[in-house]
Amino acid sequence: MKGKHLAVVLVLLAALGGVALFLNSRSTASWSSASTTSANKVLDFPLNDVTQATIKDKNAELSLVKKDDVWGVKERADYPADFNKVSALLRKLWELRPVQDVKVGPSQLGRLELTAPGQGTDSGTLIDLKGAGDKRIEGLLLGKKHLRNPDQPAAEGGGIALGRYVMAEDGSNRVYLVAETFDEIVSTPSQWLSREFFKVDKPKSITVTGTGPGVNYKLVHDGPTSPWKLADPKPGEELDNSKAAAISSQFASPSFTDVLPPDAPASETGLDKPSTVQIDTFDGFVYDIRIGKLKDQSYPAMVSVKADLPKERTPAADEKPEDKAKLDQEFETKQKQLSDKLAAEQKLSPRTYLLMKPMVEQVLKERASLMVEKKASPTPGAAAAPAPAKAPSPAPARVPPPKKR
Repeated sequence: MKGKHLAVVLVLLAALGGVALFLNSRSTASWSSASTTSANKVLDFPLNDVTQATIKDKNAELSLVKKDDVWGVKERADYPADFNKVSALLRKLWELRPVQDVKVGPSQLGRLELTAPGQGTDSGTLIDLKGAGDKRIEGLLLGKKHLRNPDQPAAEGGGIALGRYVMAEDGSNRVYLVAETFDEIVSTPSQWLSREFFKVDKPKSITVTGTGPGVNYKLVHDGPTSPWKLADPKPGEELDNSKAAAISSQFASPSFTDVLPPDAPASETGLDKPSTVQIDTFDGFVYDIRIGKLKDQSYPAMVSVKADLPKERTPAADEKPEDKAKLDQEFETKQKQLSDKLAAEQKLSPRTYLLMKPMVEQVLKERASLMVEKKASPTPGAAAAPAPAKAPSPAPARVPPPKKR
């Protein structure tokens, strides 16, 4: 009996082991299948072979083109593009993975805004990637955004974009839902421009000459921490240093909104008869800024930069020999930084930039507006106004003397 019982137990254990092995292998196969599906990418292309990315929507078309290892914006005469934005876009496309396969027929693509740009008011946005010889590498159509609780108001957490419907331009008509919303994908050229611009460090003087006689002044100071003063003060003028400091701060980190074509007529931009701003710095830089006439809340401007950088360091009279090597190294490092800055900023000279109206008008002020506001005082020698005369008091009533008896 014991032997038979043992045999039965072994058979049952073997059977249970087989079932467990089968279930485990089935579970593993399902997990592997799911992993394989989630690991699939929407697009499969050699990232480093892309030399052009075109964004086309129902309103416009934009091309980012790589030439001599530098990305540029074609619609802005190949002005340098923001490398970080371009590289982030390409990597996002290269890494894009589906969250869900969406089973829809061709007749339903319009509902998901997955029709070609221009085909209807709800058409999609096409991203076209090309390589050498203008050969197409990949294409992706961006459709409708997937919203959480689209029928609820935003205050209650509704209408928040969680992803987007996309379709690869490979002829398969396969639609995916991805976790990216691609909000940064726009066809506006100015949104893709590199924002590297000139920056004035340690200004020594600022000379402003406007098109009108009132906009004419020169500010100077003795050091980066000393107060500003007028180079040629006139009798009665007292410079408001806070106003002068506000002018100099406009050039510490200026920005622009867009660039104009290189052949923009000077007669139209006003740069044939410009206002001028010259800034000299303690590091030997000289900035010449020409400013045109206001149009659409922006001023066209051109910037030229030059610098007279010393080649050698002049040792101090009391300099110790043991300090020479350290000071020489610091001088070389500083001059290298200044040389690189000069080379980068001189590349800005050929183009015309659009500067924001508030920045420019902070600088192109009339000389009189920079002075300390004086409080109005009484005119000397003016006689005080006489006090109004009081009405005479009525005389007391006269009482007649008593009659004698």
